[in-house]
Amino acid sequence: MTGRARASGLLLSFLLACEPAAAGEQTGTYRATGGEARLFDQYDNDGYSMAVTAGADGSSELKVRVSDAPLESAAPYPTAAFPDGSLPPAPDRDAFARRLAMGSRTEAEAVRRVLVGVATEVRYDPDRLRNQDPGAVFASRRAYCVGFAELAVDLLRRIGISARTVQGVLRTEPDADRYESEVGGVYHRWIEVWYPDRGYVFSDPRASINGVDARYVPFTSRSLRRPKSLRLTELSPASGDLAYASLRAGETVVRLRAVAAR
Repeated sequence: MTGRARASGLLLSFLLACEPAAAGEQTGTYRATGGEARLFDQYDNDGYSMAVTAGADGSSELKVRVSDAPLESAAPYPTAAFPDGSLPPAPDRDAFARRLAMGSRTEAEAVRRVLVGVATEVRYDPDRLRNQDPGAVFASRRAYCVGFAELAVDLLRRIGISARTVQGVLRTEPDADRYESEVGGVYHRWIEVWYPDRGYVFSDPRASINGVDARYVPFTSRSLRRPKSLRLTELSPASGDLAYASLRAGETVVRLRAVAAR
């Protein structure tokens, strides 16, 4: 297990084992082969676990488990952290992020408002020649998954919420934009947000907040280029129901994992 996986949540197995029986689950099992199967390793955060078993032939079996148990976070907003000083000056994005989060009393509420704002304001555009940095996406209001993730992380960090992008594979139907038969889906970018009382939590800025489903298969190691020798096959499809609420946001529908009442 890498330091990234450990930092994301060493206690996840215990936490999931202690969830109430009413929580829904979704699971999926995949096999990774090829020289870049090493991109996958044990990956745990709140509500998500991917167990990796190495095979003698160099392949890896990936067992993904997702829980829809409510996010048990009471982290307050505004946070105790200062806005990220390493970000380039952008008064327009500072003001936009503050406006979206205004009135939030918890970090979870602020995250929801910012991500709904991104999904509402930005339209999906598959043009891979379009600049995906936060400034360009904010100006054009167009992006594919990379731009959605980069802008969401930028806005969250501007209001003192730690977040980072995640690379991996999203299993999809063959008619999906940029479908790759070798991985049975698309190479995808999403995010994870740090909650001081829960650790990292996945979100997909165009699709879901505070949770994903078992079709998401993250790389533990950052890949600087598109993998050339990776194959991901399905051993058992994603199955099980997740009780996520739905919310219309612009041209898309965003799924919402519940947050425990306090």
